[in-house]
Amino acid sequence: MDKELKLMVNAILEEMGRMEDRINRRFDKVEQRFDKMEQRMESMQHEINACKLEAGTVDILIRKIDQLEKRIEELERKTA
Repeated sequence: MDKELKLMVNAILEEMGRMEDRINRRFDKVEQRFDKMEQRMESMQHEINACKLEAGTVDILIRKIDQLEKRIEELERKTA
């Protein structure tokens, strides 16, 4: 009976070891996916920041154009 009990315990421990290996491989895959997602998110954040900067620049340019148009109109009035 001792021998059978040892065999059962060893079989259970071996199966637990195999399960642990499978779980660790699965965790590694999930971790790799998260790493890829994190890299994509960082890339997207850089693109978002670039878009915000562009929008700000365009806004400044439009305001400057409006100012210049007003100055031109004033100069045209003065010379007319």
